[in-house]
Amino acid sequence: MYKVFATGINKYPNAPLAGCVNDVLDASEFISKNYQVNEDNIRLLVDERATKQAIIERLNWLVDGVKAGDRLFWHFSGHGSQVAARSGSGEVDGLSEIICPVDMAWDPDHYITDFELWEILKNIPEGVKFNWCNDSCHSGGLTTKDRNFHNPPIQIPRFMKPPEDILWRIKVAYKKNLITTRDSQKLNVGFVSGCRSDQTSADTVINGRPCGAMSYYFFKNLEKMKDKPFKDVVAGAAIDLKANYYSQEPQAEGSLIDIPFWGESVAAAPAVPAAPAVPVKKPCKRRWYFPWTWRCKG
Repeated sequence: MYKVFATGINKYPNAPLAGCVNDVLDASEFISKNYQVNEDNIRLLVDERATKQAIIERLNWLVDGVKAGDRLFWHFSGHGSQVAARSGSGEVDGLSEIICPVDMAWDPDHYITDFELWEILKNIPEGVKFNWCNDSCHSGGLTTKDRNFHNPPIQIPRFMKPPEDILWRIKVAYKKNLITTRDSQKLNVGFVSGCRSDQTSADTVINGRPCGAMSYYFFKNLEKMKDKPFKDVVAGAAIDLKANYYSQEPQAEGSLIDIPFWGESVAAAPAVPAAPAVPVKKPCKRRWYFPWTWRCKG
C-alpha cells in the first residue's frame, strides 16, 4: 500500500507565504504520475484547513494500518521555528523544533513539536519505507546574527520568528546546551530538510510561479535521478540552489538515503574478476555505525 500526505500553508494570518500550496500540488502530482500511487491514497491539506488538529489527524491516517513493504510520503511546506519550555519550578529545561500550522500561536495547543511528531511516527512498523520532505526553516540559532537574510530578490524566509519572551527562553536553553535529540529506533526513513539548522528556506518565484526553492529543485533532480540514491538527489538540489544564488543547503538524513527515493535498492556494480591472491597482513576489524537522530542537524 502506498499513502501520501501533503501539507502546504500560504495563508498564515501574520506571516503569509506564496509557494507552499504549489509545492504540495507539485509533489502529489509527481508521486502519482511517477510511482503509480492511487489518488484515493493521497491526502492534501492546505491553508485554512491545515490546523494543528487536522494535521495530527492526517498524520495518524498516514501511519494507520500500514505494514512491512508499504510506502509512506509526507511533504510539508510552511513555516518552522523553535520553542523552549520551562519546568514546574520555572527553569528552562527543554528545547523543541516545531512546524507551524495555520492556527499557529505561541502556546502548545497551536504548534506541533518534534516530540509530538515522534510520538506518531514511532508507530510506523519495521519494514515500512517512509520518506519526508520538510521545506521549512527549523531550529538553529534564532538571533539575527546567526541567520543569513542576505538572499537574492523575491525571497521570504519560511521561518516564524518567536516573540521576545520566547526568544529569551531559547537563548537560555542554548546556554544550557539543551539540544534535544530522539532515537529513530531504526525507522526506515529518508528525510530531506529545506536547509541547514542555521539557515532559512526560501519561499520564492521560479519561472514566474511561486514555490519553495528546495521543493522545486528537489523534484527537478528527482525527475532526472529516479534510479539514483536519495542522497544524490538532495546533493543535486543543493548544487542547483547554489548555482541560482540561494544560500540554503538542503540536508539528507535517515536509513533510506542510500537507495532510490521510491526504489528498493541501488543497482549493484558489475562483478569484477578477483585478482590472484597474494599474502597480505590481516586487517584489523572495524565496526561502522550509522546513527540517525530525529532532528535534522546542520
